[in-house]
Amino acid sequence: MGYEIPEWALDVAARLGIAPEEITRLLTGPGRRWPRPVRGTGGLPALMIIGRTGAGQPLAVVVRPLSQWDQQVVGVTPVTGGLLAQFEQWEADHE
Repeated sequence: MGYEIPEWALDVAARLGIAPEEITRLLTGPGRRWPRPVRGTGGLPALMIIGRTGAGQPLAVVVRPLSQWDQQVVGVTPVTGGLLAQFEQWEADHE
């Protein structure tokens, strides 16, 4: 599966202190990922993939399908609050 990361998404990630390599690592590298279906603007389906960066920071990357095998990153954000608690519980349940 291929991932397209638009320049604007890289800019948002940079402002949050997230390197492009961390996004790629979360999507394709080692480690567990928690995929969650979400709805974007206008109700469009997307997939939020939650995992940890190489430094252990919880990170959510939202992608939308471009084709059968390719996805486009449409959001990147640190995981905090209630979603962080849910993710940590998911991690504990899947050790």
